[in-house]
Amino acid sequence: MLHFPKAPPAPAMKPTADFDAFLASYRASLPVVAKHIYLNHASVGPLSDWVAGAASEQFTQQQMAGPVSQDAWFDGWRLARQRIGELIGAERSEVCLQTNTYMGMLRVLSALPLGPGDEVVYPADEFPSLHYALSEARVQGCTVIAAESARGDGIVRTDDLLNALTPRTRLIATSWVNFFHGYVHDLERLGEACRERGCWLMLDAIQGLGMLTLDVKRSRAHFVAGQGAKWLCAPLGSGFLYVDDEVPKEITPRQEGWFAMELNHESYTDRNVKVKTNANRFGTGTVALPSAFGLRRACEVILEAGPERCQERALRHTDRIEQAARDAGITVYSDRSGLKSAIIALEADASSGLANALTKAGVVFSLREGILRLSPHWYLLDSEIDTVLNALGRAAKTSS
Repeated sequence: MLHFPKAPPAPAMKPTADFDAFLASYRASLPVVAKHIYLNHASVGPLSDWVAGAASEQFTQQQMAGPVSQDAWFDGWRLARQRIGELIGAERSEVCLQTNTYMGMLRVLSALPLGPGDEVVYPADEFPSLHYALSEARVQGCTVIAAESARGDGIVRTDDLLNALTPRTRLIATSWVNFFHGYVHDLERLGEACRERGCWLMLDAIQGLGMLTLDVKRSRAHFVAGQGAKWLCAPLGSGFLYVDDEVPKEITPRQEGWFAMELNHESYTDRNVKVKTNANRFGTGTVALPSAFGLRRACEVILEAGPERCQERALRHTDRIEQAARDAGITVYSDRSGLKSAIIALEADASSGLANALTKAGVVFSLREGILRLSPHWYLLDSEIDTVLNALGRAAKTSS
């Protein structure tokens, strides 16, 4: 009996020719747009009925009211990996599924040959998941260096990372897009520096993928970890890890997961099985298949809408917000002078009235440490952004 036969790749997704109709259909599947102007994708992206329905497909399969074969479960697992690959310019074999970004990075750090005398460089303004994943490097005896902002404004730029490198640097670990202020690192410069120095590049892509286009081969990153629950608007628990096919096969996590093995499905007590040689060697245990099914559908949404089109619309919305904020005399904290993201941070003290004005307008945002973060996405309408701009203007007049 052949267990879980490998399905051939599905046809690649192509952008729709009728974008307006697709946009209207997608918005109709988003319950959130009926009540809110949702500008908090840098926190958690709202699920569409399409994505929730895809996750439910796997629940239905596991109910086994009809077929009891698990082949379709693994077909869905493979298709999710393929769709992620299509979004980032990789092969299915270079993508494995994880539960979250942190776990993907932890698997990488447990595989790399790091030890005493080696240095790891990362931005001081990083999100906790990357910061704490680097505890694995510290346990191995590495010196972990938090690159600081040279301008003293708390924004760690690509130059700051590159200037922190030394002959002992063996790994640069960084988010592609910063969670707090939206700074976008120049991946090609980082990738080139790593290849020239013979060190590794590990990226956290959670704040970029789905909003910006990514070509992992062009970036020359060795590893890219992420999760779909933000800009991809996929379920929580829909993590993934890209492993460049050029990474030597002996770079394998010390802890072996059963999903990482070429199992003998006729005898699970066969201890002679070997570790897989593709990206799945970084796998752990059974992944959250409903989340994987939802991730697959979320990727298909972006692929059908067109990744370049999604990027253009998200950045255009954010450009409008930035200009309106500056016109209203609101201080923009984000550095959008170079590469841009759809995350914009505005200074908002308690007396500004900015948060109240946006809340009254039905806008959902994030407010931390005196910084108000807005993160609009591609599916928002110009009329909804107009409402945001009007709220910014009213807040500025109230505080003046």
